[in-house]
Amino acid sequence: MQKTTDNIFLLVAIATGGSLFMVASFILISVRNQNKLLKQRQQLQQAELAHQKELLHIVIESQEEERKRIGRDLHDDVGAAISSLRLIIEMLNPAHQDETYHTFIKTSKRVIDKIMTDVRNIAHNLSPVTLSYYGLSAAIEEQCAIINQSGKLKATLTNNAALLIERISLPASTALYRVLEELLNNTIKHANATQSTINFTADNYMLMIEYADNGAGVNMAVIKKGMGLQNIESRLTVIGATYTIQTKPGKGFSIQIKYPVI
Repeated sequence: MQKTTDNIFLLVAIATGGSLFMVASFILISVRNQNKLLKQRQQLQQAELAHQKELLHIVIESQEEERKRIGRDLHDDVGAAISSLRLIIEMLNPAHQDETYHTFIKTSKRVIDKIMTDVRNIAHNLSPVTLSYYGLSAAIEEQCAIINQSGKLKATLTNNAALLIERISLPASTALYRVLEELLNNTIKHANATQSTINFTADNYMLMIEYADNGAGVNMAVIKKGMGLQNIESRLTVIGATYTIQTKPGKGFSIQIKYPVI
């Protein structure tokens, strides 16, 4: 009888152990499958993000190429046509020249010169030659000089990262230039500011850019809906840069950009 009881206990113990082993195995297999699915999902998400980033890069690159083409056409074709028109007016020499004629000539030349200046500025904004030949800092200084001529806004650049900026590739320099250009344009159009500052500093191989103005500021809930911020974010995302914004109504606007220079 004792032997039978022992056998029963043994069988129960074996069955219990087998059941626990099966449960443990099931749990381990389930956890393993969950981890595998999670890893696959993360890989898909990373692949999708990489694909979206690549598409964004292609779109921005195409936009820059189109800007260059339009800029060249404006400078070469339209600029040449306007110059020819000015030359024709200068060559005009009628037999009868009264005060009305001289007034017409002066007015025509003044209008043509203004058109040539506008075309030159538009072509420069579309495709800044200075950026390609002399780099980011020189292009921003030139942009600030153009803005300062208006007398409405004083824009200044302080460059304490000259050596690091020289290492930046042209596509990354173009992206940063477009971001700062967008920020300056936003200040001019919306901030009602009198001063804006741009500071370049270096932290090892990290380029730090701080842009600030003393304008009206803006509500962050409003700024997140604007196309300007989307353009800025897209360009910074493509080159792997990050940013933080500080602004409040009546407290001005500032943005800090960090770009790792590889």
